[in-house]
Amino acid sequence: MRSEVPEEARWNVEELYASADEWEKDFVKTESFPESIRRWSGRLGESPEVLVSAIEELLAQRRLLDKLHTWAGMRRDEDLSSSYYGGLASRIESRVSKSAEASAFFTPELLSIPGETMDSWMESETIAPYRVWLQDILRYRPHVLSDAEEKLLAGMGEVVAGFYNAFGKLSNVDMPARMPEVDTVDGTVQLTNGNFNALLQKGDRRVRRDVFSGFYTEVLGNVSTMAALLEGHVKAGVFRARARNFGSALEASLFNDRVGTEVYDALLESVHRNLPAVHRYYRLRKDVLGLDEAHMYDVYVPIVPEARGEYTWEDAVSLTLEAVSVLGGEYTEALREGLENRWVDRYENTGKRSGAYSGGCYDSSPYILHNFNGTLSSVFTLAHEAGHSMHSLLSRRNQPYHMSEYRILVAEVASTTNEMLLTDLLLRRMDDDASRAFLLDHLLGKFRSTIVRQTMFAEFEKLLHGHLESGGSLTPDWLDETYYGLVRIYHGDAFAWDGEDGPIASEWSRIPHFYYNFYVYKYATGLSAAVDISRRILEGVPGAVEDYMEFLAGGASSPPLELLKGTGVDLTTPLPVDSALNKMSGTLDQLEEVLRRI
Repeated sequence: MRSEVPEEARWNVEELYASADEWEKDFVKTESFPESIRRWSGRLGESPEVLVSAIEELLAQRRLLDKLHTWAGMRRDEDLSSSYYGGLASRIESRVSKSAEASAFFTPELLSIPGETMDSWMESETIAPYRVWLQDILRYRPHVLSDAEEKLLAGMGEVVAGFYNAFGKLSNVDMPARMPEVDTVDGTVQLTNGNFNALLQKGDRRVRRDVFSGFYTEVLGNVSTMAALLEGHVKAGVFRARARNFGSALEASLFNDRVGTEVYDALLESVHRNLPAVHRYYRLRKDVLGLDEAHMYDVYVPIVPEARGEYTWEDAVSLTLEAVSVLGGEYTEALREGLENRWVDRYENTGKRSGAYSGGCYDSSPYILHNFNGTLSSVFTLAHEAGHSMHSLLSRRNQPYHMSEYRILVAEVASTTNEMLLTDLLLRRMDDDASRAFLLDHLLGKFRSTIVRQTMFAEFEKLLHGHLESGGSLTPDWLDETYYGLVRIYHGDAFAWDGEDGPIASEWSRIPHFYYNFYVYKYATGLSAAVDISRRILEGVPGAVEDYMEFLAGGASSPPLELLKGTGVDLTTPLPVDSALNKMSGTLDQLEEVLRRI
């Protein structure tokens, strides 16, 4: 029960609102927000002073809405069965939506101000505090259409969402209802999206084969529908990109991240160049598992048993703080203070949201939801989420509200940098080969899933958009053939590639990320950047720590690529990804050596 969790193990939501009554007082203030912000509609072009007044009201509204939304969401996540806090969360989500609708005029009207006028205003002291924020909006000017055309494109939104919604219904409702049952050592289990990967980690190869075959029997019966849905979604993206005067759908998606296509191409080039190390990893797995030939259902089974050490919460905090101590006293002490003063909701309780996340808002601590269970994995989760929280803390301390939210492109850098530092610490401290082997295999799995697999997805996305842009059709046969070709290229010669592996050709049909428009590459570039940053810090490169602290404090004050370049990481070149995959190769060398001793 929630009431049985000690206060020191619960996050301090009271710093935001001491009670629901206090929350209600602020919520009442938001009732006038839509009407109030509409007062500025049609007036943004009057003068720099009027524009700034409108900006300040818009940001003040967003800031209070963020605070209300944060508190209600946290209270809801403490116990998802609570209709009371679920109701509060729904109310503020509705209010956020209405306020967004009321302020929808802002960006189109800002972009309608003549360029010469805006250029002149941007030089004024009045505009200065918002100059960078405005520049980020104004760069869309060449891609904004007439009012009538914008309304047509906006109206496409609900239509286009139908492709993804239909994919979700088919993938998460209709198909699971038809999934077969599989006999396991733990009894008969009906396959679902949720248990598929977990069952592929079972040691019994017969179970893995039956799970893979049974799951894809249902998948293969839906590929024609899935192909039609994916083609509709991709066609819509291509249409929007062309309508907005972008050279391609890829260019349009990357524009939002302030990234050029050279970053995407550098990632693909680097991973392809380093595929021999990936293939060696799969051959090692095959040999350790004692297989003549591996199959796709062997990819996820662990080759090293998990180190079973039991960790207390105090152990997890101590290890995390020791791992990040190389970042300096200011960082470490700020994190220590937070972890000791109720940033974290530590343990599972009935109804609590599963998993973990870092949250909060500009006016709160960077809270962490955890479900700590004493495993090494949950120690890594603490280090990961602490990285997010410290990134948020330093951004908010050093940037005004409107410049404090760092871009998604760099969101995983701080979290995975902490994971790299913790891995280094544990490898230095562990002296038994079994524990070292588990850690090394854990790290190799992270490289495989986050850099290699996500890059394979990214390449597939580029190919399918390019095929459609050049006049092709996304037929099931073309999608299967293209995807299967990539799977073979990325996995190499450790696999049989016979009839048992054939169904993997249709894996594309169950990947929701292909509806996110060139999103997955960020996972790969984020981890690559973290590996390079942690390497520089651990090697004692002069200025590496200071450069990293400036990056964490940067928020959205500069484009994300520029902030990263300040740390020594240039994602426009293949070097960061090369560095990460060189570490993968070195980790593989270490694992081979340790396994020879076991």
